[in-house]
Amino acid sequence: MSAPTPRLRARLLAALVTLLALAALTVPSAALATDRSPTPTSTTDPEAASDVRVQITEVNPSVLRPGQDLVVRARLTNRTGEVVENPRAVVRLERLRPGTRADLQTWLDEPVDGRRAGEAAAAVAAEEPLAPGASVDLTVTVPADAVGLLDRPDTWGARGLAVEATDGPRTRLGLQRSFALWATTDDVSQARVSVLAPVVGPAAVPAGVEVAPPGPTLTELVQPGGRLASVLEIARAHPDVALAVDPALAAEAAAGSGAVAAWSDELGAAAVGRDLIALPWSDPDLTALAHADATDLLDAATSASDAATGDLVASGQPLAARTDVLWAPGPATDQATADLAARGGAAALVLAPDDQAAEDDAGGARTSITTPNGTLVGLAPDATLTSLLSDPTALDPDATRTTVVQRVLAELSVLARGSAEGLQHVLVALPRDAEPDPALVGTVLDAVQGAPWSRTAPMTALLGASGGDDGRDALPQLVEVPAALDPAAVRSLADARRAAVTFAQVTEDPTTLLAGVDAAVLAPLAVAWRAEPTVRQEIVDTVVTAVDDRRLGLVLAPASTQNLISADSEVRFSVRNDLPTAATVRVQATPRKACLSTEPSDDVLVPAGGEEVVPVAVHAIANCEVVVEAVLTAADGSPLSTPVTFVVRASPTVESVGTAVVGVLLAVGLVLGVGRTVRRGQSARRGARLVHDDEGTRPLPVLGGTPEDEA
Repeated sequence: MSAPTPRLRARLLAALVTLLALAALTVPSAALATDRSPTPTSTTDPEAASDVRVQITEVNPSVLRPGQDLVVRARLTNRTGEVVENPRAVVRLERLRPGTRADLQTWLDEPVDGRRAGEAAAAVAAEEPLAPGASVDLTVTVPADAVGLLDRPDTWGARGLAVEATDGPRTRLGLQRSFALWATTDDVSQARVSVLAPVVGPAAVPAGVEVAPPGPTLTELVQPGGRLASVLEIARAHPDVALAVDPALAAEAAAGSGAVAAWSDELGAAAVGRDLIALPWSDPDLTALAHADATDLLDAATSASDAATGDLVASGQPLAARTDVLWAPGPATDQATADLAARGGAAALVLAPDDQAAEDDAGGARTSITTPNGTLVGLAPDATLTSLLSDPTALDPDATRTTVVQRVLAELSVLARGSAEGLQHVLVALPRDAEPDPALVGTVLDAVQGAPWSRTAPMTALLGASGGDDGRDALPQLVEVPAALDPAAVRSLADARRAAVTFAQVTEDPTTLLAGVDAAVLAPLAVAWRAEPTVRQEIVDTVVTAVDDRRLGLVLAPASTQNLISADSEVRFSVRNDLPTAATVRVQATPRKACLSTEPSDDVLVPAGGEEVVPVAVHAIANCEVVVEAVLTAADGSPLSTPVTFVVRASPTVESVGTAVVGVLLAVGLVLGVGRTVRRGQSARRGARLVHDDEGTRPLPVLGGTPEDEA
């Protein structure tokens, strides 16, 4: 083979220079020369793969546009007992865009030592070894020309991003996955995000019950860093955040002092101009009510909220709060709970995050729930987004504010791409017991507003939207929730309240007698009491006894043995009223034998603190001795007092014989009188009657004589 000519050698040299230039374009200028292979060593021990904890603390910009450098900061923490001699941080990019939310999760679920970690885009080495337990913050810059993403209108969206910790160029010691967001245009579809925050307090304790509520007190909750203080801080910064307020908590706070009263004032100010939902009084457990079929208790709670909501005023302006939106307590909502909500007049029901999984991952929050009482609007919170804003470490123990923001925007970018099927509107419903980080939530919501494919929106926009996602699983008919109050206990509360309401109707002022009953009955039904089931049952027993005691103010005095000799007679009863208001009662006596019958007394008004005598008519048809049971009742026959018994000895035949004897004696006397008159005769002077007004008349004939005898 002949040697290459000078011209050929020149061409080969030019080709080599071109190849080297192309290779240089594919290697970030900040990357070390030895980091040309993106594949981790196959000898990485899975147990040692997370020896260095990696936490991404900044991705700047959060939404990357063509021509911008990508700056990533990460903290590396040595969790081993050995020194990491050459710690480095490597930024890797997965340039294939995820098509679904499931693809996002697949990327995050890859193991630390997995081969799929993206291509190395840039790296930086620490200046010194990393000692055991020590941390180092490293900043890696990916130049714009090394990002390697296409600048086309349809290429926007999320890309996998990872920061890898290595010891030297190849040994992976740790890795955290997140997302880079790529925006090539602002003319894109948008997903909407509504946020619902609960303003519910500690479990209420009824007056007169000596137990401690579970968890922090109201005073502790409104202190800086407390749950209620954090919710209020979030609301003040973001007017689109809707508040679901327990009116019982609002009333308690308004009557408080110090920090509690100050928080109450701030709540009123924050509620102005905002979507406000008034929960039923004391935030009762809808699932417990549904399983006991206690619609009347839900009605009582809703009515109390309606009354309290009408009095809500802030800055001199009345507050408009919706009372037709209910919030199921979870962890799973069943059809029975939805049916109860519909019977209670609700228009919408906020479900638990894991209820009614959508058939695809681009579904919105709104759905339809069919019940025998009509169709409800179901609002299914997004489980992933709700967890990210309330407890991100449940999804990723190494989560940072930055990784939360990047994942939220990645999820919304996929949802926005699904908007071709209709606007995707999702709901984030913070759990009742969540302790949100106001800084985290604020950063996320600001990022949502800043991304081209997402915006926040008030709850009214979600409630007022037309249609819904009907491609969801139906709710199960009944789900056992061990933490919910037992149906028997719920029914005991309902029965006690129902009896008290019925009893109060006989009084002139039922509200006086029923004051505080609903608050006491609803208190142990609060969702917050799920945390203390034993104490909750003690409260139920105490409340039932106390409510029953309100029906003990009307007393029917025992009657002594009655001896009746007349067929028709009456028994007189003494009724005492120890109630704070007058009451209208009647006495119903029931004989245990048919020889005696009775009728209810007339209605009698017994004044407060007074006594009245109430007569009851009785009728005896035979001689007998009979036990009679008497009880105070309302006009409809409902019993109002403890029954009393007494004995009646009826002897109606004594009255009949006496009447016959008197009748015989009268008859005999009449006969004897007539006979005596006949024997003696009658004179004209004693028996005659003249009619002096008619001249020429004759005297009337007289018994025992003639006119001639007179002459």
